[in-house]
Amino acid sequence: MSQTRNTEDLLEKLARLKAAIPSMNMFRDLFAQAVLMDNASCEHVLRILTGNNTLKVKKNNIQHLISKLTSHNIIMDVLVEDANHKLYEIEIQKAAGNIAHEKRMLYYASSIINDYFFKGDQTYDSVPELHIFYISETDIWHRGKTYYPVLKHLGDLTTPYDDGLHMYYINAEVNDNSEIANLMQFFKTADANDNSQGSLSQRITTLKTKKEGLTFMDDLIKEFYDAGADKGKAEGKVEATLKNLKSLMATCKCSVDKAMDLLETPAEERQYYKDLLNQH
Repeated sequence: MSQTRNTEDLLEKLARLKAAIPSMNMFRDLFAQAVLMDNASCEHVLRILTGNNTLKVKKNNIQHLISKLTSHNIIMDVLVEDANHKLYEIEIQKAAGNIAHEKRMLYYASSIINDYFFKGDQTYDSVPELHIFYISETDIWHRGKTYYPVLKHLGDLTTPYDDGLHMYYINAEVNDNSEIANLMQFFKTADANDNSQGSLSQRITTLKTKKEGLTFMDDLIKEFYDAGADKGKAEGKVEATLKNLKSLMATCKCSVDKAMDLLETPAEERQYYKDLLNQH
């Protein structure tokens, strides 16, 4: 019954997403993903955010997963490498919520650097330069600015300290009429009739009004549905495994490790299940 209800919920969500395409903006995860997987659109956004009008995207990873065996997996909204091997991460946050934004940025930064640390001769010189842009719909710092660069200094306020990690908070609530603010206002509307944002505008017009764009969005939404269905199956497997582990431990009066041996639980999954058992 639960699986049937989950399937119905996903089908309903699928229908709602299709109907909502014309009104979607850049603070909708699915739509932002569809827009920014286009290199020209991604370049347009990054050129405005960095002020570098010659920036070229070499690799564009949308929804990039960094898997952590012993801690929390993270999925980057947009992670880009340019022609000079510099990394740029764009994180789009709709609501302020109860989130430690600065801690989240720190965790993401350390995870990205570790994931991209060049293999082979791992000298510290090979640690990549990383720019993280944390874009929020509201002004999470409540200081009336569109753009908050995180500035670092050595010993005083005149000597800059550059370790290659650069963080920026940007919001769409405050409009100071700057180029970045104009981009953020466009993020809020994603108006298919607004041609002010070059390649970004063209991509959004295509996705919302052109046959090929609507077909692309339809396929992406179906992928979303399939991923949700797969997640439901995976969650069912986890629940079944936990139930079997508890049953074995109680019946055989054995340790969790012995129960995992009997169930032939893969080594890489054992700590995950131990953590879940500790929560119950």
